[in-house]
Amino acid sequence: MTMTIEMAMAPFLGVCDAPYKAAKEAAKDGAAAGYMCTYVPEELLHAAGYLPVRVLGWSDGTQNADSLIQSYACSLARGALEAGLSGTLDFLSLMIFPHTCDTIQNLTDIWKRNVSSMKHFALSAPVETGTDHAVTYFLNELRRLKAFLEAQGRPVTDGAVRAAILLYDQHRKAMRALYAEHRKNPSAIGARGLAAVALSAFYVPRTQHLAWLTQLLAAVGHTASLPDAKPRVVVLGSVCQDIGYLDAIESAGCVVVDDDLCTGARPFAVEAVEDADPLRALARMYLDRRTCASKHRDGYDPGAEIAKRAREAGARGVIFLFTKFCDPWAFDYPRMREALDNVQVPSLLLEIEQNQPPSAHFQTRVAAFSEMLGATTQGDQS
Repeated sequence: MTMTIEMAMAPFLGVCDAPYKAAKEAAKDGAAAGYMCTYVPEELLHAAGYLPVRVLGWSDGTQNADSLIQSYACSLARGALEAGLSGTLDFLSLMIFPHTCDTIQNLTDIWKRNVSSMKHFALSAPVETGTDHAVTYFLNELRRLKAFLEAQGRPVTDGAVRAAILLYDQHRKAMRALYAEHRKNPSAIGARGLAAVALSAFYVPRTQHLAWLTQLLAAVGHTASLPDAKPRVVVLGSVCQDIGYLDAIESAGCVVVDDDLCTGARPFAVEAVEDADPLRALARMYLDRRTCASKHRDGYDPGAEIAKRAREAGARGVIFLFTKFCDPWAFDYPRMREALDNVQVPSLLLEIEQNQPPSAHFQTRVAAFSEMLGATTQGDQS
């Protein structure tokens, strides 16, 4: 019997209903290591025998965190700190903090002083990613992380790292294949389904997620493609931990055909490289990938990149989904908006809070944007 889309999607949606519970259950016979950003190589944690767990900020409030961190810190940082202070993350053996922005850098020190239930490690990923010096620097940081993991009684062999690179590369290729299928047939699983698949990958063993993903790809391949009756859009930004936001965008009249979110497509843009030293391979892989707003590479224009992605996806518009108080994305926004204006791709900027669901105002603005894109399409056809 061919598996239906609903059957294939069930495990992904189940994980998203309670991500930390799923991670805790998956790690009950081993150990789990938390991390704050996708510039932390999950392969190294996997090779050390840990379940890598992406720490986001699911919480009903941030009362405890608000007493320790500035009110203008983003909701990702405040929510993650609340989870650490509340004991929600006590199943984690250790926590890895990369240097991605000033807020996370500040959170690293606050966490170290106030969350004593787990070991703590600060990983410094270079801001400039496109030089040989950056690779050397990051390689040394990964060697330092490897030594830290081994100090916890977790030997990390070159063979284990290579095996992890192979596994994660297989999974990322499958994720990129799903995104390619989604661009061709976005009605198959919808934006909410695509977001659930991407997000759930951070809370279960990658072998398990790959098995589910293989079944889903087969189910999607047997689903007829329907014509788009609504304007196609690309969504980009940093974190979007609530899959309801993608659902709200589609409910308001758009079709999300692609994204560039660090809880979406961006983590799966890492591609394996050949290198005799597996740690050097990791350093090169993570620095060579499509950058986020917290990084820089000479000659890389994020505006031109998103304009290209919108064109290749056949999108009529772009929705910027920014976490409130996220400075790196705020700095990049003007040139991205200008690049889209130059090729006549309309865009909409929306700010969200990670611990709050989509509001009626959010949907109203998307609905107005959808109407404008629809009017533009009609004008092009006349």
